[in-house]
Amino acid sequence: MIQQKMQETPTFNHGADIVNIAIRFINSWFKQSKIITEELNDFFILPGNKIIGKDVVIGRLKGIFGQSDEYVGGRYDIIDANFELLDEGKGMAFVEGVAGFRAVLKNQSKIISGPFKLYFALQNGQWKIVNIEFPGFSY
Repeated sequence: MIQQKMQETPTFNHGADIVNIAIRFINSWFKQSKIITEELNDFFILPGNKIIGKDVVIGRLKGIFGQSDEYVGGRYDIIDANFELLDEGKGMAFVEGVAGFRAVLKNQSKIISGPFKLYFALQNGQWKIVNIEFPGFSY
């Protein structure tokens, strides 16, 4: 009965949803998690209307994570989050801020930091990341 009532009056906080997805992605990044995939869209839209598949992005993430033994001291600040709802249940959004961490390889370490911006698309009622700009990441 309660579940049915909730479905009749949907309350969805898009801003909180995109921020929570961004936080899950960033925390997964700091842990070098190979299961970072749930937040990612099936395809990514890059500048110049270049489209690449999720599997390519996951392969790139695993390659980046393989370059260091661990990341330590991961910190981030979310500075802005914005979304726009479009027709037919679609939308676009971004979360931006700054992030930094120390990449450790054997006895050496390097601080990697800078601005980040995660781009999102809303499809089928779910926000998914469609483009990543993050310190240490490149396509």
